[in-house]
Amino acid sequence: MVAEHNQHCEQTLMFTDIVGYSRLMGRNEAMAIEMLGEYRKILLSHIETQAGQLVEFIGDAIFARFDSASSATAAAIAIQQHLQAFNDVRDKKLPPLQTRIGLHKGEVMLRDGAVFGDSVNIAARLEPLAVAEGICISQAVYDEVRFTLSSPAKRLGVQALKNIEQKIRVYLIKPSGIGWRDHLFYFLRGLNKKIHAYRYPLTACLLAFIVAGFYFIPRWLVPGYTANYVEIADFQNLMNEKGDADYFSAGITAAVRSQLADMRDVYIVDAKEGIHAPIRLEGSVQRLGDNLRIAYRLFRRKDNVQIAGGKLDGTYQDIFILQDRLVGEIARYLADEFDLQNFRPAPLKLTNDVTAYDYYLQGLEYLEAPTTHESVDYAVQRFNSALVHDEKFSLANTGLCEAYWKKYLLSNSVEWINNSERYCLLSLAQDNRSAKTYTAIGVIYRDMGRYDKAIEFLEKGQAIDPYNVNSSVALALTYSLSGKQKMAENLYLESIARFPKSWVGYHGYGYFLMHQGRYDDAIDNYEKVLKITPKNIYALNNIAANYMYKNNFSAAADALFDAAEIQPSGSIFGNTGNMYYLSGEYEKSVSMFYQALRLEPMNYEWIVNIADAYMHIAGEKDTAKSYCERAVALTKKEVSIKPDVAKSYYYLARSYACLRNLPDAKKALMEADALNVENIDGLYAHLRVAVLDEDEESIKHYVKKLINAEYSYSLILADPEFAVLKEKKFHDVFSR
Repeated sequence: MVAEHNQHCEQTLMFTDIVGYSRLMGRNEAMAIEMLGEYRKILLSHIETQAGQLVEFIGDAIFARFDSASSATAAAIAIQQHLQAFNDVRDKKLPPLQTRIGLHKGEVMLRDGAVFGDSVNIAARLEPLAVAEGICISQAVYDEVRFTLSSPAKRLGVQALKNIEQKIRVYLIKPSGIGWRDHLFYFLRGLNKKIHAYRYPLTACLLAFIVAGFYFIPRWLVPGYTANYVEIADFQNLMNEKGDADYFSAGITAAVRSQLADMRDVYIVDAKEGIHAPIRLEGSVQRLGDNLRIAYRLFRRKDNVQIAGGKLDGTYQDIFILQDRLVGEIARYLADEFDLQNFRPAPLKLTNDVTAYDYYLQGLEYLEAPTTHESVDYAVQRFNSALVHDEKFSLANTGLCEAYWKKYLLSNSVEWINNSERYCLLSLAQDNRSAKTYTAIGVIYRDMGRYDKAIEFLEKGQAIDPYNVNSSVALALTYSLSGKQKMAENLYLESIARFPKSWVGYHGYGYFLMHQGRYDDAIDNYEKVLKITPKNIYALNNIAANYMYKNNFSAAADALFDAAEIQPSGSIFGNTGNMYYLSGEYEKSVSMFYQALRLEPMNYEWIVNIADAYMHIAGEKDTAKSYCERAVALTKKEVSIKPDVAKSYYYLARSYACLRNLPDAKKALMEADALNVENIDGLYAHLRVAVLDEDEESIKHYVKKLINAEYSYSLILADPEFAVLKEKKFHDVFSR
């Protein structure tokens, strides 16, 4: 094994970055890639002229080193002058090619062409301080060149640089001249720093104004306050040692939600949906033999103030009476809380047979469990048992309809489609006023691609229950899928006008707009969702998705970060980390992946992602390597336990690729491919290995496959591991 050769010396380091490149990539990828090629030619020619050496390309950035500050400064000035001349003769309709440059002189360590040390980080932090066409230099560079400097220079004072302990005195050089806009820019920047320094007393004053404002502003002006949202948590089974909901308590929860949803101007949300409402209902069920007790507690989430509570006792045979009494009491308290006319919801029309109802609730529990052949078979069995006790129990037939549809999704057997359709139609024959059943069969027809049939049944359900916003949104989605975009949009807008305080309408319309490519309008609708339900996880996730489609990965990460604040989970933190990674904010990316790993310590996916992010942080290559090795060990263990899971092999391949171990990475891919599973994880892993292998044909093959799998062009090009794809020889693979 050859020992690594380390050399300590003084170097002047240059970092550059194209101004507005990310925005241009989002608007016109082909033009951006062409400009990047021109940019690199210009910079490399002047770096070589001044005897500088290229260290690496980092996306649209260039990292180079020079033996002296004077040669680095001469190269930087020549680059800015060349780019100015380039823009002067360029078509004025095209965006200008401008750059920012940072220069710092200091001690570094050279090893195998790589550069290490704090000086690298300082130079990298200086570049963003420059204005377009500007060069930011440290005091060490300025001291060497100040007597020979011919370009205008401006003192920027002592600057605190991110993650740099010592403060650095900085100067701006701008060959084209330092104008009033530049002076204004740095004046405002300095003002912002002073505001930040005094942020605590200023924040205290601002909070005092806000508190005073809220004291005098009417309650109806507070966002989301008048929306009359009630969050209903699953009723807990007190006979269960863990206090979890079972089929019986879950059935009571569903009945309460269904009946309270009939209250006008009251909007019900499921606590599991990740939406925190101002009012929350919790309850419990205790059954001892034939005796039954239902307890409830209604409280304001703010300050956890209880509004009402109570207990209802009876026999199991009285279950329907107890449910109606429970709903009646809660409805009365909600009417008082929201200052509404007292409205008692109508009793649920289910069955007169308690045993049939019990089996029906058991069937619902299995139907809502994770979909497996076993869970669906149990659901079918329980619904059939309910029908044995009451053959005219229409909702039990609806349950069979939905259960057989799930069997079809598991097996793709046409037999189950026929059964599904038969039982929904039988249910409607027994109760032709069941909006739930019309919606169920309508959604099934929609998912089968039988849009005309789906629209027929969904419209009937809508006619029976025109105030059901979920039904309206389901119908609008079906119009959209059937190509009736105008009808879909009109129905979404009609639903929003009819239910202006329901988040569901805005959310459905946002989804429609997102798939129409109208991302800004979609974000606007999801923002309206957040005004009504400020802690809506779905809305924040979809805002992030729209920003991702707009190639604004940093904004996407911020939206996901807000979602993680509400409902921390490994997947949300992981997705946030991915967005920061694509936006080039690698330190933030690592922080988010660490949060995901804290919640899921054995998840190899987060360990691989941490390694990837560290690979792009200066001076952290050794840290990255240690995480790559950890990922290999963990994924190998996972493969030994579950040898038929392709995902583990794909991440094992990525772990080996991270270590630049190409043979073992290829071997892992072959083992994964033998399982005949092709998905995004697999295609991505193949592309990573193909890039490492420098196999142009394989690179093009897997890029096309990823794009066909709806992995966007911009997502691929934003990934720093795929920087090679921005080279001209790969332009044709991105032709649309």
